Amino acid sequence: MASWVSLLLVLLWQSISQAQEESSNAPILEFISETNINNVVQDPQTGRIYLGANDSIYQLGPFLKLQARAETGPKEDARSCTPPASACQDTKPMSNLNKLLLIHPSNGSLIVCGSRYRGICSLLNLSNVEEQIYYSDNKGERTYVASIEDNVNVVGVMSYYKKDGQTFNVFVVGKGYGSLDSTKLISTRILQDYKEWVVFENIIEASTVQTTPFVPKYLHDFRHAFKEDGYVYFLFSRTLDGTDNKNLTFVSRLCEDDHHYYSHTELQLNCGPKNQYNKVRAAFVASPGKELARAMTESGMYGKVVSWNKVLFMVASSDEDDSKSALCMYPMNSINERLMDIISACYSDHGKISGFPAVDIPYSSKTDEFCSSKIGKDMLESYKCGADFLPSPLASKPRYALTAGPVWTTSSLLTAVAVAVENDHTIAFLGNNKGEVFKVHLTAEAKDYGKAPGDTIGEKVNKNLFFDLSHSHLYITTEKKITKVPVQMCLQKTDCQSCVGLRDPYCGWCVLEGRCTRRSECRRAEEKNGWLWSPRQQCVKIVSFYPSNLSCKKTDKIQINIPSLPTIGPSDRLQCNIGSFQSDGTMLDSSQVSCDLPQPSHIPKTPEDQGLAYLFNDQSNFFKVPCKSFQAPLAIPHYVTLQLQSSTYFISISFGEQTQSNT
Repeated sequence: MASWVSLLLVLLWQSISQAQEESSNAPILEFISETNINNVVQDPQTGRIYLGANDSIYQLGPFLKLQARAETGPKEDARSCTPPASACQDTKPMSNLNKLLLIHPSNGSLIVCGSRYRGICSLLNLSNVEEQIYYSDNKGERTYVASIEDNVNVVGVMSYYKKDGQTFNVFVVGKGYGSLDSTKLISTRILQDYKEWVVFENIIEASTVQTTPFVPKYLHDFRHAFKEDGYVYFLFSRTLDGTDNKNLTFVSRLCEDDHHYYSHTELQLNCGPKNQYNKVRAAFVASPGKELARAMTESGMYGKVVSWNKVLFMVASSDEDDSKSALCMYPMNSINERLMDIISACYSDHGKISGFPAVDIPYSSKTDEFCSSKIGKDMLESYKCGADFLPSPLASKPRYALTAGPVWTTSSLLTAVAVAVENDHTIAFLGNNKGEVFKVHLTAEAKDYGKAPGDTIGEKVNKNLFFDLSHSHLYITTEKKITKVPVQMCLQKTDCQSCVGLRDPYCGWCVLEGRCTRRSECRRAEEKNGWLWSPRQQCVKIVSFYPSNLSCKKTDKIQINIPSLPTIGPSDRLQCNIGSFQSDGTMLDSSQVSCDLPQPSHIPKTPEDQGLAYLFNDQSNFFKVPCKSFQAPLAIPHYVTLQLQSSTYFISISFGEQTQSNT
């Protein structure tokens, strides 16, 4: 007769948090727009989501329920029209493509810039976008912010401007050049009337960062803007000149309190061997986490990287073949150090580093006049934001580009990236033009371990890929849809082997609860072996028994060796069940459990037609031997499994079936 042996650990704990269960098993949420979505932003205070779509601005709650909608078009317009429309000729109803969305938290407004009327903007109420706080179409060219061109990207970031002892809210904008657009690449826009200034006016009249007024020398494609440590950064690609379609990727830096753009310096970023992935598509700035920082430092390619410093994560493609793309990483410390090398070379070494020309002057033809000042390197800190003797932005020569190897590559066009850190491990979520979002564990050797859930296949993932305020969900936007999906699906796995088999840094086996969970959801995760994460840890496993076999006519205690079993506390109860026989178990040390075996009279007899016993070795292999006067040893299983009943927790260790001797 078959018999079984199990070890039960009874833990008198409270039941699992129902909220955690519901959160992990919640249905995937989505909202569908009537028209194409161009931009998406999240209010960091309320978690509300704002969609900038063609002819509409949608206000959604954190669960993607529609709260309000503002119609921005179609309205009367003409491509060459100087507003208001009443002064224009040959107008017709035209769509208003959203070009820029920014949260303006200090006065509770949403900055909305579109393609209508040469790219003017408005302010909407963050609490109800149907309420318009400010709009004017009669201030003329000085309030044109965005672009009427469909293919001209616009990026921006909130900032400040100091004048007359006052600090004003502004936003700094980077945009490419369209045939009917302003030639200004960078502009600073004020958000209130002040003296001669009007809302949305460009308040820095500097010609330093702009294309030539007739034939642009470069074609810019802005992709990202962000602030860090007193600087404003823009990430973009630009062509080598107006006739060459070859793109190079640059990050530019501008001192936040620079009123003249003297400090605007561009650094070329190369991604891959021979800059194979030369055109930036999207980017995300985040701290790398402890494990990735260690791997980056040990690689010798990034200098010293610490977990709390920021890294620019960039996805880029090739001009020659956009069906291939890659993720590259650039520590912000490395970017800033290289920028300072370029500035220092111009100030102190006639634009050279180690004797080689290192400095380019991309927006001026008078190159002979630049990098001629001789400033001591010890004075460089005083001029880190430039000065009037350097009236044109600097850029690095290709020789001094900052180069990074591809961390992860794919045979599709990557269009979005978002990065999170969980338990010191770093995960990149990478969206592509097919609607897929890959989950990649960034270590010394990056590995993708799955895809984010959701029905987005076949649609390009929008560059606005971001997390909810708790970082437990990811918002994925495609052409007309935004979806909210969990960053992990741990609870779908019900046993330890399948849980650690996910290779998901979010998921580990909560041993004393018998669940696949995030570490933060496991009550005793901080105890040794309380929460097991793959690939560094395995499931709880029995490695041996002592004694390994016994006579059928003898009874004794048995010791079970389970090295990875969590420590059993004094308030926990240990119980051994062998068939209907029960006894109290004892934990001898951190890995040894002792149980009583039943009396020989309680051992079931082997049917007469069964003359073989199954013997298991430490590798869980088995073989058959004649059964005479020895009881078959307890079968050694692969792993310990867990069960939950009501509010009581059980650790169950199944030793398999065995055939007993009939002597």
